Amino acid sequence: MKTRKGWTVVIVGIVISLLIGVSPALAAAGYPTRAIDVVIPFGPGGGTDLTVRLFKDHVEKLLGQPMVIIYKPGAGGVIAGAYVKDSTPDGYTLFVISNTSLVSSILARKADFTLDDFIPICTLTLSPTIFAVNKDSPYKTFKDFTEAARTKKMKYATTSPFSTGHVIIEAIGRKEGFEALQVPSGGGAKAATAVLGGHVDASFVSPVGIESQLRILAVNMADRWEAYPDVPTLKELGYPNVLETYFSVFAPKGTPKEIIDKIYGAYKKAFEENKEEITKISKNTHQIARVLSPAELRKITRESHVFFKDMLSKIKASGKAN
Repeated sequence: MKTRKGWTVVIVGIVISLLIGVSPALAAAGYPTRAIDVVIPFGPGGGTDLTVRLFKDHVEKLLGQPMVIIYKPGAGGVIAGAYVKDSTPDGYTLFVISNTSLVSSILARKADFTLDDFIPICTLTLSPTIFAVNKDSPYKTFKDFTEAARTKKMKYATTSPFSTGHVIIEAIGRKEGFEALQVPSGGGAKAATAVLGGHVDASFVSPVGIESQLRILAVNMADRWEAYPDVPTLKELGYPNVLETYFSVFAPKGTPKEIIDKIYGAYKKAFEENKEEITKISKNTHQIARVLSPAELRKITRESHVFFKDMLSKIKASGKAN
């Protein structure tokens, strides 16, 4: 017969076991049992929101639970990132953000988190950035622009300071020996409009639907874009540091690998089973649907971090961190 003390030890042991929880494999086997929050760092209707909705219905069917979009705009991703970082790592809070925005929020905005606070799950879409000038511009090629920029103070529009366009033009300027003035516009449409109105010489942003009114001199991709097959990539033009922007899914540190794999598997299968539909819709939003693995996303994000860190230190040292 167990004494009262003996039963107390047994009960305490059971409680501890319950607190520790089931094994990750068992947790993943039953996952998910309730709605999944998908946190994005911007408001409704933007590129991130459209990307999430591109896969949402299909992934919900595969996982058997609804996915609730949670908007946490502000501070360039810092607010959303902090929210996800502090959430329970159980697979019920996911973070959709581009690799470049995540890195920028960490390095340029001094966020209270690092890359190590998130686990890569997969990419969803590649969002190309394009370098464009007015159709009446004297610059017919990207080389024309860089050569002229050595003698003329060029102005170029970006979405915001430390955006992909800003960082890449700074890197190219250092290589080619020119300094251009960045003009943050607050959005891709505004940047393109600034070019059309002659307020700036060029813009370097994601496509927004009025590219037919501009002359595109270069695309920031590793390979040529099907939408503009005659436009060279920056890599082709001799700038190997391609900083591609992928809208991607992350989870807070500590999320079991089995759950990460299950979420990735759902997105991958959703794309494979609905490839024609997803590809068509993504083209209409000027993106390229592409579901890459956790390992591939980790590599992309780490490379972005290295490039951004190097360039931001140079930008800040030059006093041009506007």
